[in-house]
Amino acid sequence: MAGESSSSSPRLFSPSNLIRLAPLQASDLPSHPDLPGSSAEVLPFLTALLEDGASFLSPSNFQETFKNQSTKTSPPSAAKVEILTCSIPATSISQVQWTGTSSAQGAGAAVSRSKPQKIEGEHWFARRSVHADVSSKSAGKPGHANWDEFVFGIRDEHSKHEMEFTPTLYDARKVADWAGQINKLDGEGRVHNKYDNLTMGVYEMCHTIPAPLMPRCFCVLVVTASTGDGDEIVAVTVPVDLASANRTGITTTAAAAEKNKNVGFYSSMRNVREGEDAQRKKVVVMGAYTAVEVVRRHRETQEIEWIMATASDARGNLPMWMQKLGIPGAIAKDVGYFLKWIKDVDEKEILQSSA
Repeated sequence: MAGESSSSSPRLFSPSNLIRLAPLQASDLPSHPDLPGSSAEVLPFLTALLEDGASFLSPSNFQETFKNQSTKTSPPSAAKVEILTCSIPATSISQVQWTGTSSAQGAGAAVSRSKPQKIEGEHWFARRSVHADVSSKSAGKPGHANWDEFVFGIRDEHSKHEMEFTPTLYDARKVADWAGQINKLDGEGRVHNKYDNLTMGVYEMCHTIPAPLMPRCFCVLVVTASTGDGDEIVAVTVPVDLASANRTGITTTAAAAEKNKNVGFYSSMRNVREGEDAQRKKVVVMGAYTAVEVVRRHRETQEIEWIMATASDARGNLPMWMQKLGIPGAIAKDVGYFLKWIKDVDEKEILQSSA
């Protein structure tokens, strides 16, 4: 069972410099014309994120690192949801190698990123559920989902689908993606055969929260892929600070500096003027979150294991102790939200996506 290790203080399961709650800067990201100052190479960056995420939630690391907290139900899911936690002290994060070197060993050293101005500890929550590999439309065995449904809902158009099944999410605004560059690399045979169906994009994910608190928006880089054997999905989400680029500018030309002022929709506050409706015109508080999601198909047992781990900071006037109280229930509910949503998605649409 995950989390039953007797270790009193969890080790740093992966020295990842990318999967951290401290946001990446625009200048850390792979080169993209809509992200002034971005300059990293696409493939090493993408691969490092996937490798770090897979290592983070590998069975051995997950069991050793996370401690069981509780078990919850999440209707209409037939599977129960295990809730687990892990605290990583600032002293451990301070040992992360922020600058990549070709000779460095271990995940997280393949690419460089800017060192956070302040090193802080992270409190992670995780959930784990095991589902029968049975269609969500099954009348005889309701409350599950099959592999094609998980591929469609979690790997494909990850952020768009997350908005569709999460009641509090009112926008999943795409800022930029690297689809063209990834397709070009794939066509040239340069994409590692360990992963298929790679995607990478920056999104602004906006949530309503109860009044009088302001809506929260999280600017994130999202990477998704399947493993080469087709039995595992990996989705990695890391925070990005575009608001700083809008405030300070990261280039010297006047034209580029002007463009920087409009990087992102919510990060630049363009939404206040250009939002499509009253909700999208509201001023938001920019928060930060990081997450890793792994879905594994176990053919021998005809089961699907779904694990997600996240660390977040909604910022503003919402104390961290209060946030921590709400996260376990919120992440458990996501399982039920997903299963309720996928049941109503047309089967033809799902099969088209997996073809």
